[in-house]
Amino acid sequence: MRRLGRATLVVIASVLLGISAYAGLVKVGLARNPFAPVAAGDLRLARSDRHGVRVLFVGNSLTFKNDLPALVHGLGGRHTPIFAGSFTAPGWQLRQFAGDHQLDRLLREVRWDVVVLQEQSQIPSFSTADRAQEFTPYVQELATEARANGAQPLLFVTWAHRTGDRRNLSDDTYADMQQRVVEGYSDAARASASAVAPVGVAWAEALTRRPQLGLWASDGTHPSRAGSYLAACVFYALLTRTSPVGNRFTGGLEPSLARFLQRVAWQTAQKRY
Repeated sequence: MRRLGRATLVVIASVLLGISAYAGLVKVGLARNPFAPVAAGDLRLARSDRHGVRVLFVGNSLTFKNDLPALVHGLGGRHTPIFAGSFTAPGWQLRQFAGDHQLDRLLREVRWDVVVLQEQSQIPSFSTADRAQEFTPYVQELATEARANGAQPLLFVTWAHRTGDRRNLSDDTYADMQQRVVEGYSDAARASASAVAPVGVAWAEALTRRPQLGLWASDGTHPSRAGSYLAACVFYALLTRTSPVGNRFTGGLEPSLARFLQRVAWQTAQKRY
């Protein structure tokens, strides 16, 4: 076995000491926790008296990857302005957002019309018993808090992993996981009297029409730019009750691809869930 040199040991000890010191500063409130949620997006506009739909996205990297709120804002444009704020943290679950004091304050400070709730990608696909412990109670709590502050809760029905949840089910598939995700969000929506944004359903429809469509990033979990744009089109349709088809904002995509995703989003959003 190789031995670590004295210089290496000194460096390791210094790093550990630095981490310990920083953690102490975080604990007493003198430094920011790098894993804590970040409030971002159109907060200044949302706080203003300007006319527009005010929506707050609460979630994790499925939301902040490719800046989904900014894509929704871009689709709104000048004619149907959408002021999209966000409160997100990597890997966070809704149970962590429930009771978060910073989120409480953000909900009180702005007259949000809609609060979007996005759960960790696997949890909605769990069994009914597991969801009753890890998912549904926190949807209910956050939905109640949103309504208490004058906003309507909207559940972000996410997409399944490209190969399903193989960590928990060795023979899982995308289609099977997507069905469970939809069922999980549907049950939570009924329990909390919330509406749903069927983004995962739109993904499934788009992939049925174009199986080689690149909606996932390379990790098979997070969205590509096209995946986030499709999600944004679904939210735009629901928030404005307007078709995204023909919208000039393409989010940097090829116009033909953007038009295809716009059509899928509108057709999906018009259905009842």
